[in-house]
Amino acid sequence: MSEGQNLAIANVILKDVYGDINEQINNATPALDGIKSTARNITQVGGLGVKFVAHVGRNTGIGARGEDEDLPEAGNQQYVDGQTGLKSFYGSVRLTGQVMAQASQNYQTFADVTSEEIERIRDDIAKDQNRQIFGDGTGTLAKVATANSSAAATLALDNVKYLHVGMRVDVLLAASLGNATPTPAHTAGYVTITAINKTTKVVTFDRNLAASVTVGSAVVRSNSTGSSQVNNWKKEWSGFGALVSDSTALHGIDPSTTPAWAAHTKDISSAGVAQQITEEDMIGMVTDIAEDGDKPDVIWTDHGSWNGYWKALEDRRRYVNKVDLEGGNRALGFATEFGDLPFKADFDAPQGKMWFINQKKINLNTNRGWEWIDEDGSKWKQVPRRDAFIAYLRSYSELSTYRRNTHGVISGIAPGI
Repeated sequence: MSEGQNLAIANVILKDVYGDINEQINNATPALDGIKSTARNITQVGGLGVKFVAHVGRNTGIGARGEDEDLPEAGNQQYVDGQTGLKSFYGSVRLTGQVMAQASQNYQTFADVTSEEIERIRDDIAKDQNRQIFGDGTGTLAKVATANSSAAATLALDNVKYLHVGMRVDVLLAASLGNATPTPAHTAGYVTITAINKTTKVVTFDRNLAASVTVGSAVVRSNSTGSSQVNNWKKEWSGFGALVSDSTALHGIDPSTTPAWAAHTKDISSAGVAQQITEEDMIGMVTDIAEDGDKPDVIWTDHGSWNGYWKALEDRRRYVNKVDLEGGNRALGFATEFGDLPFKADFDAPQGKMWFINQKKINLNTNRGWEWIDEDGSKWKQVPRRDAFIAYLRSYSELSTYRRNTHGVISGIAPGI
């Protein structure tokens, strides 16, 4: 059978056997599940991205007067314009020509091999999307905790939870992070992680880094080569780390000039040392957010902070509430005067933080979900000068919020056992 017929069969398998890849990926992303279920998803966007109007102030044209006094001057609600673009995301699956030949010779064998690749790329994309929900949009996976005084193939980092052996990364020097293109601490393209010590948080690479790698240098995903720097720096979703801030500009709006555009933040650490979370801390955060006119509908945290909370309250609470989530799951409920909030832990959440999120005020903006690139009529592309084929996945999307002060974060939380 001809190669063209093999490709035709392979295309049918991708379409009919594996169904809606976008739905499968999103369903495997816990922290995204509530957002896509409750947010006002925007699917039609302009060439410049998504534009929206944020309400940041009340009408001042009200007041009490005495008899025959001037009436209040007319006022109006206060709004500011916000705008955000879309980020581009990709994944790929590669099969050899011999495997592709099985499409006509043994349909089920080909389907089994392809299934393994599709399921794994689907899980990998979902895992990475879930991590990005808690990120700040920079793509930082870890930061250097201890400077290197001489060239070495190892680095001590602040965390290693998002890293794995075999991962290709760039280590971007701290002093250059403000540049349009930060400077890597190595030449000739990316470095590959060859070992990770989870206890000491020391990572080993396949070759030496520069003689001086300073504290705060960032580790990001990479496909950089010696002639071209291609990595994830500032190309990922604007996750909770960017959305939930009281100081950084977001969507073109700066909280320093528009105070209502500041999220609620509280650091409970003392002299840089993480402290035990208390119920009062959490109730206080919910109350502060509600005072601005709305309230969060879920609390996300890491397992260490989640354990710390229940450890602190083990002598005070004799029962726990359970609440239903819109995605169909159940979670423990945190009781407040405004009702019970789902309280969930996620392995991808950063250590020592609790995120108080109003999912209805977060949008997953996209003009196309995850899909196979097939404008040329085929999902499979031959690798130049190789008897091999690649199928590419893509998605254009970005997270945004149109009411920033309805979210909050508590940081500096000590983990429980």
